[in-house]
Amino acid sequence: MGLAQKEKRISIIRWLIEDYKIAYAPSISSLREIIEREKQGILNRQKDILIFGDPFFGPKEEEAQTEAKGLASSDSFNLRRLKYSGREIERIAAFFKKKRIDIFKRKEATEEQLKRLNLNDYKILHFATHSLIDNKKPDNSSIVFALGNAVTEDGRLRMSEILNLKLNADLVTLSACETGLGQYIRGEGIEGLSRAFFYAGASSAIISLWAVHDQASSQFMERYYHYLRSSRSIMDSLQKTKLELIGSGTLAHPYYWAGFVAIGDAEKIISPAVNKKLIFIILFLLLAGGTGSLLLLKKFRPSVLA
Repeated sequence: MGLAQKEKRISIIRWLIEDYKIAYAPSISSLREIIEREKQGILNRQKDILIFGDPFFGPKEEEAQTEAKGLASSDSFNLRRLKYSGREIERIAAFFKKKRIDIFKRKEATEEQLKRLNLNDYKILHFATHSLIDNKKPDNSSIVFALGNAVTEDGRLRMSEILNLKLNADLVTLSACETGLGQYIRGEGIEGLSRAFFYAGASSAIISLWAVHDQASSQFMERYYHYLRSSRSIMDSLQKTKLELIGSGTLAHPYYWAGFVAIGDAEKIISPAVNKKLIFIILFLLLAGGTGSLLLLKKFRPSVLA
């Protein structure tokens, strides 16, 4: 089948996402645990989002030609710089107030830095980097941070280490390759990075099912946060983003958008709309009450004789 025929075939397909908002549950038991944990109440968080992205992978990062597809035979491996991840985090940051975000990139995006932070303070955690997935030994799967300048850490946040984090996050976004993969356990689903984040205290996650395109993923995430900050739920924002890419022409192929999926409690609205009408009424009543008090004071103020 020629390229023109393939494009024509894709154009007449109606995707499921066009009619439905879709999210996945890690397993029934895990979803129940997430919901029960949320019922206990969420602590007040001082920050909206924590972003780690565009980490420094060493002096050979610019020369590396291919992205890591899995674990190397040893801990010595070269990773290509994800040059569009820097642009991704800058555009995402623009949707938030500066005092409500923390960003770490290049040599500052270290595993040590992550572990020094109070992660309970963040509603969203976003990682724009490489991942290394081991389907046979899930505990060895990891998110890659800056390499080469660590003192106590090796730059790979492994699944076994994620389990020990203390989170209070509504969402963890893993903008990296194959972060939804892992070892399948009958009755429990996939044992992988997302499950570790749920165990650590996250309520939902955006993960990828295959190796994603650096530039396209940057654009995807920018549009996703645009909708997420527009008082839409996690799964609604994901649907809107995918529909936008489907209609874009350039990024219409499912390779660019279908790999990102929501898992966990994805019906949550992280950025609820401010009821401006209600605020106006409250302000009006406060002002009216204040004016009334001044009038009463003026009316009943005792006269002062000269």
